[in-house]
Amino acid sequence: MSRLAGWGLLLLALVVSSRPAEAAQAQKTKVAVLRPEGRQADALRRVLTQELGKKGRGREVLPAKKVDAQVKRMRGGPKTDEQRQALAKKLGADVLILASVKGTKRWDVVVRAYSGEDGALLAEERWDVRTNRAFPEVRRELEPKLGAALDAGPEQSPLPAAVTPPTPVPEPEVAAPAPAPVAEAPRQALVEPPRPTVRKEEPPVRPEPKAAEARDLDGPILEALLSGQGLFRRFNFSGTNASELPDYSLNSAAAASLSVSYFPLSHFTDGVVHNLGLVARGSRTFGLATRLPDGGKYDSTAQLLEGGLRFRLPLRWLEISLGALYGTHSFAVELPPESTFALPDVDYRFAHAELGLRKALTERWAIAARVGYQHVLSGGELSSDDYLPKLRGSGLDGELAVEFALTRVLGLRLGGEVRSYSFTANAAEGAEVFAGGAKDLYFSGQLGLALRL
Repeated sequence: MSRLAGWGLLLLALVVSSRPAEAAQAQKTKVAVLRPEGRQADALRRVLTQELGKKGRGREVLPAKKVDAQVKRMRGGPKTDEQRQALAKKLGADVLILASVKGTKRWDVVVRAYSGEDGALLAEERWDVRTNRAFPEVRRELEPKLGAALDAGPEQSPLPAAVTPPTPVPEPEVAAPAPAPVAEAPRQALVEPPRPTVRKEEPPVRPEPKAAEARDLDGPILEALLSGQGLFRRFNFSGTNASELPDYSLNSAAAASLSVSYFPLSHFTDGVVHNLGLVARGSRTFGLATRLPDGGKYDSTAQLLEGGLRFRLPLRWLEISLGALYGTHSFAVELPPESTFALPDVDYRFAHAELGLRKALTERWAIAARVGYQHVLSGGELSSDDYLPKLRGSGLDGELAVEFALTRVLGLRLGGEVRSYSFTANAAEGAEVFAGGAKDLYFSGQLGLALRL
């Protein structure tokens, strides 16, 4: 009977001692890789996910969509230990990986690992690498530099000590009836003391640099838009004698336009000044003719040119831009010298201040808007002695457009623009004037191809 009991205890000890090993083998460190900061965010995230989630390293990298969905609920992302701790709890992650890649000629890559338990910094590594979207240096050195810190992130309880089963005692042979033997006390199982837990002395945590908490200020170095336009115009005099003077209406005209913004300082610095750039715009009609009341048809030309400085402020969810430009806007009809039709050619010279907004709705869709004010300096023939010699005027313009990204750099843009100029004769009271003022309204719809590099 005692032999059977001994074998039973031995089997029980083997089962108990194997369970901790199986549990330790099944437990994996769950890692959440957040979307890095910088223009090469997707490429760097791909490298981090592949390296940290390789088979045999005892880790499970959480799906990117699941991580992004939780991060999106935090405006600005997790910046404090409490926010990182809350994010890790929602994701069920043991470690959070935050990274950034910045620079132009060479890329400065920073990777930080944070504990999911309290949001504290576990490790930080930096690389100064060549501009290669495969990030070979990071791929090669990531595991040797950060592997130990990631595996030591979630603390594991020490394994229970192995229990030595009692040695089975053989039954004595009974030769003849004898007085009942005194039962021997069972031997106490030998229990080994628990092994001391070896703790690695962790290096002191360096304070997190403030640069990590800044928003991503990277934007495209070059923006260009080539589009076709449909142009409409309404011109009329106002005030004194307006009823006796003709109006002008253009119901449709075809035009082409080009707009370019370039930020050359982005090649030399990552500071705020790299968001200061140059902007130039232009549009011109083709095949335009004007038909007058007398039945004559005359060639006409409409042209807009302007250029200046533009400063942008790319925020995480919105881009704001300010512009200061100088431009000309002309509309001319080639009337014969003997024509008596009172339609002046206009050539507005103006200083232009504008405010622009651009908001990404999804990865592919975005909306853009712009409003501006023009201080008109001269009006061409309209400001001559024959019409309004002391002309004073101003203009307002606005644009609204929708963008759809075809690729990472190319997209389609559909929108509309309106420009309105208002003028007064600015003559002395009682003086004889050609008209009290004038109004000139332009509207255009456009469809074009946008480039963002």
